[in-house]
Amino acid sequence: MEYFVTFSDNLPTPPRQARLYMDCDFQIEPGADPELTKLVSGHNHPLAYLSILSNLTVTESHVTAAGAIVIRLGDDVVFTVINRPALDDPQSHGEWRMTQWFAS
Repeated sequence: MEYFVTFSDNLPTPPRQARLYMDCDFQIEPGADPELTKLVSGHNHPLAYLSILSNLTVTESHVTAAGAIVIRLGDDVVFTVINRPALDDPQSHGEWRMTQWFAS
């Protein structure tokens, strides 16, 4: 199953969005916030797990030599999208892609 995360720039006019589509494995490191740590350890479904990222601000991102994308967010959260098939999805292709910015 392919999941996506939407990023917004929150500019007043016109606001823009980009989507990160994932047909691969990912992980979230919750940082030092005890509430986020509790959410990460308490959810097994990927959609619930991804909801942890809601309303956090991207502070840095880069693509590794292995093709993983590492996104650092507010509250010291690190979201890593790994170029390998998702362990819980035998149909996974082990890839991710990012759309261009578009008006929302």
